[in-house]
Amino acid sequence: MFSMSLEVAAVGDEVVQVGKYTLESLTTGMYSDPKIVYREYIQNSVDSLEHAVSLGMLEQQSMRIDIIVNADESYISIKDNGTGISAAEAAQTLMNVGSSKKRNANNRGFRGIGRLGGMSYCNTLVFTTSAENEKVKTVVSFDCKKLRHLLVPGEYEDMSLSAVLEEITTIETLPEKEEKHYLCVEMVEVNGFSDLLDIDAARSYISQVAPLPYQPRHFIYTSQLKSYLRDNGYIVEEFPIFVGENESDLEPVYKPNKSRFRSDRGKRTVDEISSMKYFDVTVDGELYALGWYGNCGWYGFLSEKEISGFRVRKGNILIGDSHTMNAIFKEARFNGWTQGEIFIVTDKLIPNARRDDFEQNNAYYKFMEALSNSVGTEIARTIREASLTRNNPNAKALREIERKIGEASTAVAEGFNSTVDKEKMVTALTESAASLAGLRVSEDLTPKKKELQEKIEAAIEEVSKSKNFKINQINSGIDKKSKQVLKVVSDILSRKLAKVLVDEIIEDIVKELNRK
Repeated sequence: MFSMSLEVAAVGDEVVQVGKYTLESLTTGMYSDPKIVYREYIQNSVDSLEHAVSLGMLEQQSMRIDIIVNADESYISIKDNGTGISAAEAAQTLMNVGSSKKRNANNRGFRGIGRLGGMSYCNTLVFTTSAENEKVKTVVSFDCKKLRHLLVPGEYEDMSLSAVLEEITTIETLPEKEEKHYLCVEMVEVNGFSDLLDIDAARSYISQVAPLPYQPRHFIYTSQLKSYLRDNGYIVEEFPIFVGENESDLEPVYKPNKSRFRSDRGKRTVDEISSMKYFDVTVDGELYALGWYGNCGWYGFLSEKEISGFRVRKGNILIGDSHTMNAIFKEARFNGWTQGEIFIVTDKLIPNARRDDFEQNNAYYKFMEALSNSVGTEIARTIREASLTRNNPNAKALREIERKIGEASTAVAEGFNSTVDKEKMVTALTESAASLAGLRVSEDLTPKKKELQEKIEAAIEEVSKSKNFKINQINSGIDKKSKQVLKVVSDILSRKLAKVLVDEIIEDIVKELNRK
């Protein structure tokens, strides 16, 4: 029998036994949304992948999490190629309740609870794991159907938590290739009453909560944002996650952030980020967080729920949901008008067990107050100003010029598709500068006009001097003649096709050649 944490405790002369219903509280009673189990298993996979990279066991570009959601077979699996768990420790680790060697300062999952979350939603929960240089794999299976039977009120009342787990658990040791290292979680016969088997809902949820990369073709400020964070000492941790109905159709998932989107649910007005607003949150002289939000037309609540509202992340994993930051606004609805993220960089803000918020300590209250007094107030003021100037054609013209400056900054950071692409950008900026110079604006818009005049002149100079082309990012060692051919092809594509298509084609060419 394995020794279970939380089995008994001594209080004076009395021995207090932890009963079986503790398990129910830590599974069914723990989470309000079944899809949270995806987050729990993903964050454990992420910790394992990071550990594997730190040990030199895995190259960063080789990290991978594969998630299969098969409704026809009522089956879900989450598999990573991280360190795995050694045969000597696997059973104990996977059976322990509320006990973990992880520490919250370095890991996303650290309480030893989340691994049991899947018990509530399937008939069998299976963990299969192997560590490098071992010729075996350990398979730990939990009979969740039997568990539900044992937890029926009035039945088996004398059973302890440990006794229940021993009753429902099967442990096997099987042969495995020595070089293999992984952990695979399988949910077999997933309950139909949950929406866990809705693959579209799963993709949407994972895209919002997981530490994923942005999709640059949809979110053009990707490079600019990463540069800002990096310059301020923070590296966004990103992990490749693939989702599909089976192993043959796995596709990558990205964060849902978009440069163009629809807002104002009724009118579904097309809006666009014209510039990025970056900020930091400092409390008592200590940096607590870095963040961003998209400055746009502020037409109303964002129609696409995946991107509406500030998202708070620690270790790049979502804490809470789209409503968590409502409290920093005097009018909570303004949070839903906002697209942005807040990256926690301090260990003083600790996610609670549910990860639906942070522990309500003194640091948390100071953090929320600082956000409210700065970003919350700033956005509310911006929204009201936008409402007053929305029908002002000059204000619209200024927003459009600001958007073009943002595009130019992104292009310089990410690289141009071609010399034709670069020349088009210089021409567009020069025309915008001339238009801006002749624009007569009201007194309240004069400071904004002056600001944009300085920015657009700087942008023209920056673009003109830039030698950053996407084909220069090819590192596969192609010869000069081949690269010259690619330059000609890129120029032709830029003349003949829409920029969004050329972006996609050049991106695919660079990826494919680098892969080879």
